[in-house]
Amino acid sequence: MSAPLLRASLLLAMMVLPAAASAQQRPAAQGASVQAAPGQGLRVVARVNDDAITDFDLSQRVLFAIRTSGLADSPDLRQRMAGQMLRQMIDERLQVQDAKKLGVRPTESEINSRYTEIERTAGLGQGQFKLYLQSVGVAPDIAKQQIEAQIAWGKIIRRKVRSQVDVSDAEIDDAMSRMRTNVGKTETRVAEIFVPVDRADGVDEGKRSADRIMEQLRRGAPFGAVAQQFSQGASAASGGDLGWVLPGALDPSLDAAIERVQPRSYSEPVRSGSGWHILYVVDRRPFAAARPDDVKLNLVQMTLALPPNASPEETNRATSDAQKAMGGVRQCNDLHVQSRQIKGSTSGDLNGVRVGDLSANAQMYEQLPRLPIGGTAGPFRVAEGLQVVALCSKAGGDGLPTRDAIQQQLLIQKLDSAGRRYMRDLRRQATIDIKS
Repeated sequence: MSAPLLRASLLLAMMVLPAAASAQQRPAAQGASVQAAPGQGLRVVARVNDDAITDFDLSQRVLFAIRTSGLADSPDLRQRMAGQMLRQMIDERLQVQDAKKLGVRPTESEINSRYTEIERTAGLGQGQFKLYLQSVGVAPDIAKQQIEAQIAWGKIIRRKVRSQVDVSDAEIDDAMSRMRTNVGKTETRVAEIFVPVDRADGVDEGKRSADRIMEQLRRGAPFGAVAQQFSQGASAASGGDLGWVLPGALDPSLDAAIERVQPRSYSEPVRSGSGWHILYVVDRRPFAAARPDDVKLNLVQMTLALPPNASPEETNRATSDAQKAMGGVRQCNDLHVQSRQIKGSTSGDLNGVRVGDLSANAQMYEQLPRLPIGGTAGPFRVAEGLQVVALCSKAGGDGLPTRDAIQQQLLIQKLDSAGRRYMRDLRRQATIDIKS
């Protein structure tokens, strides 16, 4: 399971991009720092075991969330967000503490790599992300704390949770069977913001948090950016995107809410057994409609080496050899035989090539899907020389996901549930003292 799917990465590109240009035009001075206001930063607002969270830490985290999610800043908003941000900070401290206990605490190299990833994705130069934070009044250490917690959580999931979660062949078979019965029905592309409820007495508190998020969405805050910063589901890192969802795939209360929402609109907070959900309907389409780009091709390729600056004579000779080889192919494996007869040529198998992934080469994209089994196409000019391709078989395109895709989806769902249980246990075992 990759770290981004477990919310182990801070994908701030969507949030940072709108401000990137202005940050580069008016960067903060090198070495500038964000200082606590007089009387601020000394008062402890919470203790998590032996770790203190100060009022300055909290106010900076609130500001960080506002700046990176496009919310309309105001003193009232900061005050109302403080409780929610404090709960997230407490969870993050527990994650970092547990990672340290397990011996998997994030390294400085891993944290710096994440900064580089953020800057590359957002189109910022080296060091510009920290300068951007300074330019909007956020101490870079505040972002670092969140990044450290997310990396730590990904490591904890891999170390303690992943080994306890498995997806059986029977579960995949059952999921595929249900999908086949849904062919022709309508599926919906859904994103969510999830606020968990771990205790019976936390239902109202969770609803208040969801209502505060709804208020910001109504004021025009981007759904994906808000989900990245505030959602506590496994899909948060991808802006809350759950992908295409069939009727019956989610909790009945969520299914009913999705059915009522029009595309490019979101629901009111919906209660499920695990918490509160705000659902955004991106689009709808018939399930398993034929999708030619999803056809998978099994191919054999033969490459004749040819330098980029080859002379016309060299090119003509290689083209002649390629065409001769194509004439000797009756079934795809014949191309391996032909390759061995041409000096300087190589061949290899390419299995499971998705047609849509060929679009960068217009000739291949146009010709290969139309080949009969055993047919050849080419020669195509590629960086390495001239290439001939033979088609062995093709499958898919009926819109149904592969077994591997279904297994991955089921695994994500199980890891999300197991991760929430592990986090709940960390809270129960900890000494958490929130100051009034």
